[in-house]
Order: sequence, then C-alpha cells, then structure tokens
Amino acid sequence: MQISDSSSEEKSQKEQEQIEKGMDIEPNKIILNWNYKDIKKKLTYDIEKCIGCSLCKVVCPVDAIELGPIAEIAQGLIDESNPKLLIDHEKCCYCMLCAVVCPNDAFHENIIPEGEIDLEQFPKLGKFYERDEERCVIDESKEICKLCIEARERNRVKDYYRIQKECPEKCFKIRSPINGNVVLKENMLWKCDPSGCKACVNICPVDSFFIPETAEDVKKYGKIACNEDECFYCGACVNSCPDDLIIVERNEIEIDDPQKEGNYPWIQGWIKNIKQILRDQLIKEEKPHQIPLIQQEIQEKKEEIEEEVPQLSNEERAILNELNKKVQSFLKLKKVRYWIKDGKAEKVGKELKKLLSK
Repeated sequence: MQISDSSSEEKSQKEQEQIEKGMDIEPNKIILNWNYKDIKKKLTYDIEKCIGCSLCKVVCPVDAIELGPIAEIAQGLIDESNPKLLIDHEKCCYCMLCAVVCPNDAFHENIIPEGEIDLEQFPKLGKFYERDEERCVIDESKEICKLCIEARERNRVKDYYRIQKECPEKCFKIRSPINGNVVLKENMLWKCDPSGCKACVNICPVDSFFIPETAEDVKKYGKIACNEDECFYCGACVNSCPDDLIIVERNEIEIDDPQKEGNYPWIQGWIKNIKQILRDQLIKEEKPHQIPLIQQEIQEKKEEIEEEVPQLSNEERAILNELNKKVQSFLKLKKVRYWIKDGKAEKVGKELKKLLSK
C-alpha cells in the first residue's frame, strides 16, 4: 500500500512538472501562456483597455493580481502605456475569472483546442447594458450601429457609454449588474485638489465624476461630485484617488448563472469568488449581532462616568461660559475658517492659545 501511495505521488509530481508556463510582452499587451499535454491556454491583458477598476483582483482565487501605479497614471504623472495591474504568471491558475468579470474586455482568453472549455457555461456578471429591442432600428451604414452590434458580444463599458450618447433611437442605456453607493469623505475633502489632480475624473470610464463649475453647483456639491445615474460601481475612482477620499459601497450583485447554481464544485467556486465583489457588505452581514453589544457596553461605561463627574459651582460655570464665547467668536473669523479648510491646525492652535491666555 505504501508503494502504491509513493508511486501515485511521483506520478502527480511528474504531471505537475509537465505544465509549462510563460509570459510574452507585446506593445500594450501582456500575454500569459499555459500548456499541459494537448491543451493550451492563453490569457491576454490589454493595457489600453484596462480601466483600473480591480474587479479582477477581487475575484482572483490565487491572488495573482496586484494594483499598479493607478493613481499616478490617472493624474498624468506617468505614461498611460504603463500597466495598471501587475500579474504574477507563476501564481496564475488560468481559470479565466478575470476575463469574465472585466467590464471593459481588458482580459481575453484563448483556449486550444477551441471549444474544449466553454466559458459561456460558467457564471458571470449580469449585462452592463439594456436595449429596447422594439425601438431599436439597426442601420449598418452607421458607424454607431456597427459598434453596438460588435460591442454587445463582450463587456465593453467605454463603448457602451459612447453608444448611449450617440444612439440615434435612444434605445441603448448603460445599466449596472452591481448596486451600490459612492461616498465622498466630506471631513477630508479639504485635501482634494480638483484643478491639479482630476484623477477620478480622468479614470472614470463613463464620466460619472465631474468638477462643479457654477457657484450654485459648487454650493450644492462641493469640490468634486459623482453622477450615480451613470456609475456602475467599478471602483476605479477609489484606486485612482491619491488621498483615499472615495468609498464605493456595493450592496447587491447580479450573477448570470447558466447552470442555475449547479452542484459542480467549480460552479460554486466561481459564484463564491464573484460574490467577493461585495466583500465589505458580506463582512457586515456576517457580524450584525456585535453592534448592539458594543452600544450596550458604551452606554454602561457612559453611565459609570456620569456618576463620577462632580457638579460645577456657579462661578466655574460662568468662567466656562466666557471661555466658550471666546472660542465660538474665534471660530467664526474668516481667516480661521480658511486655516481649518487648508489643514493649518498648528496655526489655529497657536492663535487660539494666544487668545485664551489674555
């Protein structure tokens, strides 16, 4: 029996050694190759098509994908020909999940013999568009109609955005298989430099981010804003922001499963990994019971502290009220508001200390 096990291990090791992996680089493309016996797999990463959303990184089952210098590329500090992603071809298992979730066809699979593995049989994200077929009139003499026919074969949100704007029948619209919210960290927006940075505006594939221009819009939105009617919550803006001012919250995801969640382990594995796009939401759902416990503990400690606080005399209250008036008047000063906005905390503290010492 021991001889049989040893023989089986040696056979498995020899088969593993027969797998050949390699990587080729072409202009604007990185090509990963995998060969085993009579099957060859090729995974092409198109640098120009990549929008830097990192959905591929989130679903990768072997952590073979890392983010590149997305913020620097989005700000124009380095050339766009630099890859937004770094792929470890030795780690890559060539499952092709990245090609299935990519919203802009930046990954492309090629499997030989053709038809040996059909990715159409595997779960994937729902469509990134909707089309009113009753209103649609296809005129192949028009460039936009040709583009529409071609683009609908794979996820190509940049082309979808153009089709939406130029469709003569207005029957094509971007829709998102991901539902969520874009949150700007208001308490940190003083760091935002929309005139010098524009990273989120530059990288967004559907122009969701914009810089308010009129006084009315600036008052309404602030320095930067996102039109969520166009947004599909890819997360490229998050990766591009050099000051970490943007959060994309994803709450729901539409998964198109032709097997209807079949019992095959690889089908369940794909669904599980695609659901990782909702990772933050899943973590919240797993631990909802902790919130009331924490609140209860805080309330109990608060009550304990309140019992220990001594009562102030009328004279002490008068002194505190006077100090409060001074601080409130100080904070209303125009120059102080500008210092706070520009993050000059040291200057504010110094001036306040001088005021209170009088």
